[in-house]
Amino acid sequence: MARMYPGTLPEHVLKNPKLSSEIRVYNTIRDRLSADYRCYYSRSWHQADGDGGEFDGEADFIVAHRENGLLFLEVKGGRVSCRESDNQWLTTDRDDFTFKITSPVSQAMKSKHHFLKRLKERLGSRYIRARHGVILPGSTRPVRALAADAPHEIVAFGNDMAKLDQWIVNRMAGVSDDREMPLGMDGERALEEILAGHFELQAHIGCSLSDDAKEIERLTSEQAWILDSLDHNQQLAITGGAGSGKTVLAIEAAVRSAEGGCRTLLTCFNVPLANHLRELCPSHPNLVVAGFHSLCGMFSEKAGLTISQKHDDDFYQNVLPNALVEAVDRMPDLRFDTVIVDEGQDFKDSWLDALKLALGDLDTGRFYVFYDDNQRLFSHEGSFVSALPQSVIPLSRNLRNTRRIHAVMSKWYEGKRSTPAGPEGEQVAIHECRSREQAVKVVADRIRTLVTSGQLQPGDIAVLDASGSINFGDNIGGARACRADKIAKNCVIVDTVRRFKGLSRPCVFVIGLEGLTDPETIYVATSRANILLELAGSPDDIARIMCFGS
Repeated sequence: MARMYPGTLPEHVLKNPKLSSEIRVYNTIRDRLSADYRCYYSRSWHQADGDGGEFDGEADFIVAHRENGLLFLEVKGGRVSCRESDNQWLTTDRDDFTFKITSPVSQAMKSKHHFLKRLKERLGSRYIRARHGVILPGSTRPVRALAADAPHEIVAFGNDMAKLDQWIVNRMAGVSDDREMPLGMDGERALEEILAGHFELQAHIGCSLSDDAKEIERLTSEQAWILDSLDHNQQLAITGGAGSGKTVLAIEAAVRSAEGGCRTLLTCFNVPLANHLRELCPSHPNLVVAGFHSLCGMFSEKAGLTISQKHDDDFYQNVLPNALVEAVDRMPDLRFDTVIVDEGQDFKDSWLDALKLALGDLDTGRFYVFYDDNQRLFSHEGSFVSALPQSVIPLSRNLRNTRRIHAVMSKWYEGKRSTPAGPEGEQVAIHECRSREQAVKVVADRIRTLVTSGQLQPGDIAVLDASGSINFGDNIGGARACRADKIAKNCVIVDTVRRFKGLSRPCVFVIGLEGLTDPETIYVATSRANILLELAGSPDDIARIMCFGS
């Protein structure tokens, strides 16, 4: 049996009565030619010339043999005729309807020349043996040739169908030009690549990422209405998981308070997040945006306090917070009407006490803490937050992450479950690597591909090292790199999971997976990507984080 492409005819071909002649030829070639023949059925082609013209065609059958070369066949069903007055080819079906058709000889010749040109581009100037022919199963052999370009020897009629396999072999093995050469093994491979080569394109995710980003932005902006319900609460703890819109609401609350004439503080623990908040908030004389320890240092300096310069653990845990309380006591004008804390789970109770004492009026001042009780990477205290009135509208929807990212991160969330509201998004990509060096190379190559193909900008990407032991330098994948606390325009952020806490990027790569040893850190690492998350590490670490088999 000949090797056929396709191996079986599609259902839509088998059910089409107009293709009955082609089906008959297909079955005959498949069943009667030997295994050293290959046959390609219904191969379309497109060609452009140097003058801007474009041409389309289709070869009904291309028969290939390593020694005997190529045979291009055109099949026409019905009773075929050619009108003498204008050389118009016609076919008449069994219901006696007549239709105009293109010359099958011309069609076969054009296909032959097109594919020989394609082969020449791959094989060089080798003069490959090639023939063309026509099969007319519904017509009997006439006495004379059909036309000058259609002598009997290149046409098979209904009379020949019983021995069509022999006709094909004879047609391909006929008189040879001395210049002709066999198709050869390399020719067989080249022809298969042209006519039947499998391909799988890499998805260009730029458009889908853009659509997902717009949907997430729309969902997040809709959260602002919740603030209208908070006006009657002077002190409030607002809880929600990663992606629930806490930071967006914290910023909106701070801006509204400042524009309402209240001296307002928006603060957080993490320095990179504080820098991010400062960039997002519009400048306003009533609004102070600062990291907690930076605020303590700044106010103690304004109040003229002398504090220890020994920057040890006690300096940050106790000295600076106590200096904040002393500074606002010495200079009451430094106090605030509204204090808003983002990522409040990172604060020690004593720090929150210090911030509350920075209010101008403990009875009328507003004190809001936005927090996620599943992300206590920097503090494991919680009695202060627990003592605050809880929000009557919990932030229970994940608006920032795609559903597929949410499915991974939510496995590691130990608080109240959130509901994904974002778009479906791309699959979470995994790259199994044998070493850290290979993981770095894989991520660098992916970044280079995403950026050079225009799917993402460097500023859309973050690389998070969970182990904290990989040094990337100032370049990754051909793009400039920066730290999370010194974000530069059009740079890929490269930092640790802990330092990137509270921040996000459209695309995040996580490496050093062996460093993700507890649920909280895994949760933070997998929730930083808005729309594209990729993990690179050992198979065991990937299986553990993705919860394969559980």
